[in-house]
This record gives sequence, C-alpha cells and structure tokens, in this order.
Amino acid sequence: MNGPTKMYHMKPVIVHDFTVELPKCMYRIKTIHSSRNNADGTEDHVSLPNKKLDIFDQVKQFLKNCQDIPGMAELEAKQNEILEQLAQLKKQIYSLKCDLNIQSGSTIKEAPVVNQCSKRKIKINNIPECLVIHASPTSPPYSLEILQRLLQDEVALTVTSYLHSTVVSLPEPANKLKASLESFQPSAGVPIIQIRLVWKNITSNVEFLLSHIPIAGEVNFLRFLSRSTSGDLNYQSEPNSIEIDSLLDQCYLLVRAKSKSEKTAILQSFSKSLNKSQWLAGRNKPGILDVATFSAVKQCLAPKELNVNLGKWFERCQILISA
Repeated sequence: MNGPTKMYHMKPVIVHDFTVELPKCMYRIKTIHSSRNNADGTEDHVSLPNKKLDIFDQVKQFLKNCQDIPGMAELEAKQNEILEQLAQLKKQIYSLKCDLNIQSGSTIKEAPVVNQCSKRKIKINNIPECLVIHASPTSPPYSLEILQRLLQDEVALTVTSYLHSTVVSLPEPANKLKASLESFQPSAGVPIIQIRLVWKNITSNVEFLLSHIPIAGEVNFLRFLSRSTSGDLNYQSEPNSIEIDSLLDQCYLLVRAKSKSEKTAILQSFSKSLNKSQWLAGRNKPGILDVATFSAVKQCLAPKELNVNLGKWFERCQILISA
C-alpha cells in the first residue's frame, strides 16, 4: 500500500466557534501555561524564574534596588570612610603593641622578677601591679605590717589607705596600723606592688578584690600571695602543706570565734604546731602561717592570754616588725 492511510473524519465533540461569556463578579487569574510575556505585553504573576539566585546575587540585586533610594550614595560613602579609619586605627594599635613588646590586654606580671640587691631570689607570677583590699576597722589586717618587713629585701609592698563612706573615722588600733603601713620606705631596686587598703564596714575582716567577686578572709589573701611568689612564703612544696592549710583555716575561725572556749581550743592547735620550734609548723624561719596567726591573735586576743610558748613566739613576731 503506497502513501498514508486516510482516516475517516469525525465531528468535534465540543464546538469552540462561539463566544463564552464569563461572569465579571469573580477574580480573574491568568493561565499558568501561558508564556512569561503575553501578547498584550503584560507579565504572568505566577511564572517562575528561569534561574534560582544564590545569596550573593540576592545581595547584589538588593543593593542595585537600593541605589534608587535618596541619600543611599552618601550613606555608602560615609560607611567606606569609617571602615578606612578603623583599618588605620588597627594598624596603629598593632604598631604600639610591637613597640612595647607586650601582649594586648595583659596587666599581670608574668616574667620572673629577680632582685639583684638581695642574696635571695624571688619570682612573682600572676600578681597585678595594684591590689585592692577592703578591711574592717574593728579587725585591722596586721599581716600587711609583718609582710612589709619580711619581704622588704625582695619585693616592696606600698600601702595607700582610703576611708569608705561607711566609715566616719578609724579607731586607734586601725589608725596606728595605717600610719605604720604608709610610713614604710621600700628598698631601692626591688619590684613594687601597690596595695590600696580601703577601710570599710564589712562582715568579714578582709575582702580581697582580685576580680569582680571579692575573696573573703585574710588567710585567703595570704594563700594567694604565697602561691604567687617563691621563697619562704610558698609552702606548697613542703611535706606538711596540708597541716599548714588546716591551721590557716583555724586562723580564720579564731577571728570569728565569739566564746572564750572556742578561742582556747584553737590556741591549743597553734601551741601543738609550735611545739619546741621557734616558728609554727616546725619551721626554723617565719612563714605564711606565722603571718596569718600573728594577725589573728593580735585582732582578738591580748598577749597575756597566750601561754608561755605562744607568748615567746608572739614576741619574736613583734621583733620582726620593729627590725
């Protein structure tokens, strides 16, 4: 059979040769099958974009659209000027950092400090150049007085006193300690640590401000000082370090003791630690425990209340201060 097969012709089922009147009370939408641009020049509002834009293209498109906003060019120029100023400031700070040879934000002595004028050497680690201490006028921190004399050839503790608004005037013991601390003359050529002593009505005898949260207790300040320095004050490497820590807690309890029986029991532990040695914990040199105990005893006891052994030890501490 040559050529295409002829099919028979059928009548259409639906006739489109007449106009259909659509109701005008309904919302008219365009067909989704039509092209993006219709013959009449209008765009379909449901047509999809040919390419999905990534985030960078979207930002570019947004900035392109923002160019038509009044004042946008001036704002963009001002922003570029500020960015250039910040870049120059960053370069200046980096230059100062390199010139001073310090780490940015560091206010702590990290390098060991060696005193050339003393026979002994002391290292100071992680101690700020200025310490702030709050002290109660009724319980003066006598430990600062004896520390000044013990460390005078190694590090100078210079004390400056201030009165808080809660304190009108100092009692006689606190006033005498204030005069003694401020009259101390440091030795030449030794590192200096400044102490700001603020007399303030507080619940504890001493508050040490190393950060935003105060550290309560004079013995805790002495612990920090002991562990941040080398020499006779540091007791961490000693075999009886646990005993020293326990007796430091007893010093804190002695200051807060209210009854005579409590004080007597604590004094017995100190007398047992002293035994036949000249200094507490069986040492042949004064240590941080002697400093803390001397201050606690002087705050709440009279020398006549001590036994013979502790009385002689107290006199030796007094000689250290007057030397």
